[in-house]
Amino acid sequence: MISEKDDTSPRLYHIVLSTTHISKDPNNIIEKVRIPGTYTSLRAAKEAAYSCLFDAGYEREFFTQYETNKDIFEDRNLSERQGLIVFAVALDGTTFRVRIDTTANNMRLETDYEDGRIPISLYYVIQTTFVYNGEKEVSKVRDLNVLGAYVDYQEARRYAENVLLSNEDGISKESYEAYDEAAPGERDCGHGENVVVHAVGQYGENYSISVIETKRLENVALAEASMRIM
Repeated sequence: MISEKDDTSPRLYHIVLSTTHISKDPNNIIEKVRIPGTYTSLRAAKEAAYSCLFDAGYEREFFTQYETNKDIFEDRNLSERQGLIVFAVALDGTTFRVRIDTTANNMRLETDYEDGRIPISLYYVIQTTFVYNGEKEVSKVRDLNVLGAYVDYQEARRYAENVLLSNEDGISKESYEAYDEAAPGERDCGHGENVVVHAVGQYGENYSISVIETKRLENVALAEASMRIM
């Protein structure tokens, strides 16, 4: 709910679960992202992140690797280490990352839940930057960040449509080698589910801006609110 008080948390902490499937398609990395919850305290978010995969129905035996030690993340030079809480690899090679992303609590959301979770569903604007390997044409995610959270889809959509543009800096759609955006009545622009903007920079960087909705981790068999990074 939205509070009229001034003692609400100035920040929101989002649990970001990404799964990367490589072995299923050797010519492309497929990464799916879902956000199972948002919290008003970092401590509560960390507790939720540590239990995230088990809440989804997985058991420890499902993974050949399961790491929560930040020193190991550093030693292995894992990508996307910022906010990383859990790194796991399944028997089939699928990689799981559970991260915490932080945004400002501009809507002054609060919760009465004991676990600190925001009780309503939110819409998240996510920016993903990825590059292609010229030899094998394999995409590699370089950055994935939650830019904002909104109660209303259309508000999130309006923000998403302007993330890559800036009048002040003179950045327009024409500044990119390619720029695709979803039509007003559509929720994707042809570059993956929930991807509303996709652009290619002058140096080959690919940018995807997605809007996804909160999806609780009740069971791994449930349909995911996810985006596919092409």
